[in-house]
Amino acid sequence: MSRTNSPFRYDYVGSFLRPESIKQARAEFKAGAITAAQLRKTEDQAIRELVEKQKAAGYHVITDGEFRRSYWHLDFMWGFNGIKEIELDHGYFFHGRRQPPAPSP
Repeated sequence: MSRTNSPFRYDYVGSFLRPESIKQARAEFKAGAITAAQLRKTEDQAIRELVEKQKAAGYHVITDGEFRRSYWHLDFMWGFNGIKEIELDHGYFFHGRRQPPAPSP
């Protein structure tokens, strides 16, 4: 069955799970072990690999996977004047369960 006549449809928002290389690089950046340029180089490589996977899968729209974002809505809000980024000693709570805090680059 081809993509054009499948019995279902799907949408994706463009956010993909971060690969281990990005998670590790962000932790190293946060610890001061690598520079922002080194972190960006790791993100660039992961994005190139993701784009190739999307092309191979036949996606009609290609995304960077939001690999440069740490937490989709918070990165946006931290850009406003008067908004202060704080790191909680606990994660967020969803449906009564604690989630680990997201690392920020």
